[in-house]
Amino acid sequence: MKTFILNIVLLLLFSPVFYAQEKDDNSDFKPYSSSVFNSKEKAFSVVSSMDKKAQNDLNQKIQSGIQIQQIGDLNKVKAFLKSNETKVAVNQNGDRNELFLDKSAKTLTQNIVQQGNNNKINDFTLNTNYNVNMEMIQKGDNQNIQNIGTNSLSKNMKITQTGNGASIILINK
Repeated sequence: MKTFILNIVLLLLFSPVFYAQEKDDNSDFKPYSSSVFNSKEKAFSVVSSMDKKAQNDLNQKIQSGIQIQQIGDLNKVKAFLKSNETKVAVNQNGDRNELFLDKSAKTLTQNIVQQGNNNKINDFTLNTNYNVNMEMIQKGDNQNIQNIGTNSLSKNMKITQTGNGASIILINK
């Protein structure tokens, strides 16, 4: 009988602890609830999106080098870059986004934004004498961009993909 009563007392003592361990996934956002910040995903999307002024400020802050911001799981960036001046900003917001850059140019300025899941960019430019200034934006899921080479038409290119499941293949000779 003592064991039974002891078990009940222990159960009553520890049940609030077990109950307290449960947490609503969006509970951090309830005090700030609005149509914009009603979930973590939307809050990260709003915080991470870059307008033109923010992009210009970012390009001015990066004197030379690479800046990578990743929010999410299993995002990958592989970059092999060779130039006299390199300014690259990468923003991945989502899960399983991949970026592969292999570039050799006179100067390189590039802004890449991947917002969503399962997006891929493969960008190859080998041994060009152009000043490359590109922007690639993917907003959605399962999008794919493959850019091969750089010429006078593509050296200042801006690519924006929205929606789901889109693919672009560019071959510049």
